[in-house]
Amino acid sequence: MSFSNYFNPVADASVTFNGANIHLDTLGSNAVRDAETLNSRAPGVSSSQINDLTFQAKQGEVVLVLGKQSSELFKSIFHGNDNLCYSPEGSVRFKDYEYKQYSKKCPQEIIYNNEQDVHFPYLTVAQTIDFAIECKFKMPLEERINLRNQLLEEFGLSHVLDTFVGNDFVRGVSGGERKRISIIETFISNGSVYLWDNSTKGLDSATALDFLSILRTMADATRSVNLVKISQASDKIVEKFDKILMFTESYQVFYGTVDECLKFFHDDLGIKKDPNDCIIEYLTYILNLKFRDNEQYGSVISDSNTTTSEINTEEDLYHHWINSDIYRNLKSSIGADTPCVATIDAADIKPNFTISAYNQVRSCTRRAFQRIIGDKAYIISQFIAVIVQSLVIGSLFYDVPLTTVGSYSRGSLTFFSLLFFTFLTFADMPSSFQRKPIVKKHTQLYFYDNWVETTATIIYDYFFKTILVIIFSIILYFLAHFQFAADRYFIFLLFLVLYNITVVTLFTLIALFSPTLAISNLVAGILLLAIAVYASYVIYIRDMHPWFVWIAYLNPARYAMEAILTNELFNVRLDCTETIVPRGKTYDDLDFTHRACAWQGATLGNTYVRGQDYLLSALSYKYSHVWRNFGIIIGFLVFYICCSLFISQYITPLYTAENLDRWMFYAKKYIPFISQNSTKSHPIDDIDDSDSINTISSFDTPVLMDEDKEGKDHNIKHYQVERDEEIASQKHVISWKNINYTIGDKLLIDNASGYISSGLTALMGESGAGKTTLLNILSQRTESGVVTGEIMIDGMVLNNGSAFKRSIGFVQQQDVHLDELTVKESLEISCTLRGDGDKKYMDTVSKMLKLPSECMVRDLTPTEKKLLSIGVELVTKPSLLLFLDEPTSGLDSEAAVTIVKFLKKLSMQGQAILCTIHQPSKSVISYFDSIYLLKRGGQCVYFGPMQEACDYFVSKDSSLVYDREFDNPADFIIDTVGKSNAIAEKDEFKSVSNWSDTWINSQERLKTDAAVLDLEEIARNSGVDYTANVWSQPSYMKQLKVITKRQYLCTRRDKAYVIAKYLLNAGAGLFIGFSFWHIKHNILGLQNVIFLCFMSMCVSSPLINQVQDKALISKEVYLAREARSNTYHWSVLILAQNIIEIPLAVTSSTLFFVCCYFCCGVDTAPHIAGVWFLNYIVFAMYYSTFGLWLIYTAPDLQTAAVFVAFFYSFTAAFCGVMQPYSLFPGFWKFMYRVSPYTYFIETFVSLLLHDRPVICDQGEYVPTSVVGQQNCGEFMEAYVEEFGGMIMNKKAKSVCAYCTYVVGDDFLTTENMSYHHRWRNFGLEFVYVGFNFFAMFFGFYFTYVGKYWPTVFKAIGLIIPFRKARKLTKHSS
Repeated sequence: MSFSNYFNPVADASVTFNGANIHLDTLGSNAVRDAETLNSRAPGVSSSQINDLTFQAKQGEVVLVLGKQSSELFKSIFHGNDNLCYSPEGSVRFKDYEYKQYSKKCPQEIIYNNEQDVHFPYLTVAQTIDFAIECKFKMPLEERINLRNQLLEEFGLSHVLDTFVGNDFVRGVSGGERKRISIIETFISNGSVYLWDNSTKGLDSATALDFLSILRTMADATRSVNLVKISQASDKIVEKFDKILMFTESYQVFYGTVDECLKFFHDDLGIKKDPNDCIIEYLTYILNLKFRDNEQYGSVISDSNTTTSEINTEEDLYHHWINSDIYRNLKSSIGADTPCVATIDAADIKPNFTISAYNQVRSCTRRAFQRIIGDKAYIISQFIAVIVQSLVIGSLFYDVPLTTVGSYSRGSLTFFSLLFFTFLTFADMPSSFQRKPIVKKHTQLYFYDNWVETTATIIYDYFFKTILVIIFSIILYFLAHFQFAADRYFIFLLFLVLYNITVVTLFTLIALFSPTLAISNLVAGILLLAIAVYASYVIYIRDMHPWFVWIAYLNPARYAMEAILTNELFNVRLDCTETIVPRGKTYDDLDFTHRACAWQGATLGNTYVRGQDYLLSALSYKYSHVWRNFGIIIGFLVFYICCSLFISQYITPLYTAENLDRWMFYAKKYIPFISQNSTKSHPIDDIDDSDSINTISSFDTPVLMDEDKEGKDHNIKHYQVERDEEIASQKHVISWKNINYTIGDKLLIDNASGYISSGLTALMGESGAGKTTLLNILSQRTESGVVTGEIMIDGMVLNNGSAFKRSIGFVQQQDVHLDELTVKESLEISCTLRGDGDKKYMDTVSKMLKLPSECMVRDLTPTEKKLLSIGVELVTKPSLLLFLDEPTSGLDSEAAVTIVKFLKKLSMQGQAILCTIHQPSKSVISYFDSIYLLKRGGQCVYFGPMQEACDYFVSKDSSLVYDREFDNPADFIIDTVGKSNAIAEKDEFKSVSNWSDTWINSQERLKTDAAVLDLEEIARNSGVDYTANVWSQPSYMKQLKVITKRQYLCTRRDKAYVIAKYLLNAGAGLFIGFSFWHIKHNILGLQNVIFLCFMSMCVSSPLINQVQDKALISKEVYLAREARSNTYHWSVLILAQNIIEIPLAVTSSTLFFVCCYFCCGVDTAPHIAGVWFLNYIVFAMYYSTFGLWLIYTAPDLQTAAVFVAFFYSFTAAFCGVMQPYSLFPGFWKFMYRVSPYTYFIETFVSLLLHDRPVICDQGEYVPTSVVGQQNCGEFMEAYVEEFGGMIMNKKAKSVCAYCTYVVGDDFLTTENMSYHHRWRNFGLEFVYVGFNFFAMFFGFYFTYVGKYWPTVFKAIGLIIPFRKARKLTKHSS
């Protein structure tokens, strides 16, 4: 494959730094700390500048970059126009141009790839790569497919072509395969300068070598410049580089070839190299100035007269470098300081994007449809919610009568239709934030512009929502018996669709403008209330407070409401038989000239009300406004679209993690309200905490042990003796035989057998070989698929899974922790719940790992988080086995060595350890006692001593050659058993075609089988039952106490969440209170009281989203780590979350009550206001438990949000506000009694209307005329006696003015409510809270313990046909 045919970087590209002093932005890096932590951990450190950076990376060169601040340097180079600050001017160049000038003109030529792998999980590998190629290359479809297939073949991904990419929560390809997809995307970006920031993290040594080989070929073919940071690499990988750039925290100390580098440090400076160290380890120790105080070097430095005795600081290294011949030659080759070329040559300028904006939009739109088709759970939940809701609501309003009362129902149905889709759109906000990291990566690769993705998302949303609206409208419109006329229906559909897509765009705008989901929920929650209250239905235009009436004119719902309702009612006559005044037996023979309708718009003497009169009189609606409103909504839509595109292009890109960290840093520094954020650890329980852990003030890579320094081992030796005795007292053998693991029709582990007794065992294999899968099987962590075979303890089949899980430790590949805890608190929870609560040993582990105990987890570096993951397991004192999944992945070579040394030390004390590992160096692999080697397909190809592994393969294949002095055994065996990439170097011909069969039939396999039988016999004869020494799990109350304290700390420290909750309650309270300011005592005021209470309950929707977003964090940590290790009972998580969340909901709802209630002019007597407040507190408990029920039942946050919209609108529809109980169809009357909102609404409304006098306005009196010589009192006496109400002037003898109600209780009677039900309702409200509470437990068990959702979706899939999903497998690494 010729890369040069496709990739065309700038000719003669080069990057030159000539004595540049680079000012790095340390606030925006992973090293961000709050002000207190910065001061405590780095006293005196101000090295945010790299001085005298001098090098020139030319076209076609691949440069290895080593240095602690290499990531920050890469980011500065990448964002050259914005973030690269340097002096003197012109000292950094691209070719002969000033770098920042060229970066601003052609930013797409500078490409950055970091260690994070973010992809759309529901796209297949083929779809992901196809999209990238389509965005960067103009070529026919067939050629694009050919290029894609060749790239996938080069990287060994052809076998996962149709597999979902997946992520940590969606099953897909393995982590190593996902990393290769990221690398392919970066290649496809087709730049001139590539910055590879730890891009080989998670790859095995063979795949990493493949990557560098392809990169080498790519650089040679395309003449691009490549700067590469690699944390761990074999010598074969290092040999692929043309040059090495090295710098300490403040100074550059070398730039040149690999040979020049070794000669400079080894020969010229006298820094000797340990034979077991690979080159990158040797150089890393030099950068960390560890060549003097590490005992392995002390024995090999020639003598004290060498120059190493003069090197004590980084300045010493720097001075040796600038006085070297290599430095002088480098300065000479770069040339004298000449002015930069002012004008960029047209030949060096390329357009930012290869394809047109139209094609970008088309590609992104296609991808939007592909990703939603893959997400079955979400699309099914959306369709089910819409179909069920339309059927239910349509049947609730079934065959609405064409009467005056029916006109209210038609208005309610119209309002509900608009409100339902508003809530459904609100539920999509979490997905908007899930897309942001992926969009950011793609825009940085210049696949498309930010506004393009926004446009594509809008197009997809419009299409998908339109389908949902069509389905909804067809069912609802005809069930409710709206006018059966084509023009009426299509106008209804037109405005419902138009309003829906307008609201979709509005909420998209909010999501784009908000930096976090919490802020987005806050803004959207207030906006949701504004849309509902000012749609001109809850409060009529003429009755709106003058301060807020402008909101109605900015509300698209108001115009859609007017258009839809006038379209339905303008040409009809509303029968008023049910509301005629007077009526009854006394008046049956009375002529209609003496009667009138008790309905707005009625006229004396008519038995009907014209629809247009009702609309104009009551709502100020006119049919002539329909098409005017159409234009206005179109205007809103266009405005929202323009704002969304502008914000996505210029505002949203500012919300990077670096910027948010920077803003928070300055906020804590300068804003008193949040500056005092104490992160002091809190004891998790009442155990004495006198043995505190001292904070280590260092930004350096943590060093686990200083074995050469007596007196600095923190009393470790004393503790080691106890551990030796404890572990030595029980030696067990964990063995597995004929293990097979399948998912669907895919066999991932094939007939694997082996054992672990003691020592440090490496589980190795190429990416996708099944290492993590086998580790999960052995640790009893598999959650799907079928496992066959036997796992045995001391030769007896494992039958006590719970005890086994408490006897092992498992360090996951992902570092899953709660960010709001300190290091000490994280260790203490694990020690208390999974160990024996030995705080002294916990302190020892913390000091051995050199973790900053008082530092927040969110502020830890990646290395420190990995060490914390190990510490969390070590403090449990695993007696059987410690599993680790890639503990050194992503760490630099020194950190990797020290971690493995620590594990080796544990194994020498008797701890059995099984550890998967990627890219181990020769020195790292030398610490392992045994190796269990898998090939792709999950087949074992070798299991035995590490020292004998290479000899085994050489003995089976005479064509293999292994050099003990220079070759890395790990690289040799990985390369031997299965390199699949075509570009990989094949120095030897492998005559053995199937190493798994060779192993099965080998004498070594027979010896292994015999050895495990002997070990099992010895273990059984010892008579020690491993379950007897398992630390008993703490009592349920102890677990609850610890987790409740943890949840309290996490919530208290999450100020954004707490402040957003209180602001939302206060803002909503003031908004509703001022909107219903001093409700009048007229008939309209009665209706306003109902809507006041109803809107006070509507605020629960955004509050529920906040609760779910917060609860999801601890739920994911539990599911990802704590549940698998049996840390505590699953019900404890639910109880603890409720114990913390309910008081928070109660106090924040109190703020809502204070802000809202006293603005409305209602009764403030204690027996009214107090009981109203008491019931609202119960309502706060209800919506909190309701939200937690759904988040603990739903498979993900997105689906939970859809459930909220569905159930919320479902229960709200049956509470009697939208549809009077008298008009309920007989079938649905039971739902009126089932809906919890019925009792909340009845209580709230009855309290406010009880004994409230009603004074009708002039327009609310119903005019009637007397018969004969009667006065009004005599004429209306029978009617008033039967139906209530009052006559304004009983002595009048012509026209009588009748007011329908005297007191609010009369109105309550017509609404099927009663003040006397308040305490009955109070008890029923608690019943619903209790139901939610118990439903949480059932839902969590249903979803995550019993795992019944897959069965449900499978059943739904049989009923609802979908395009057959692409094959979904999990290729674990």
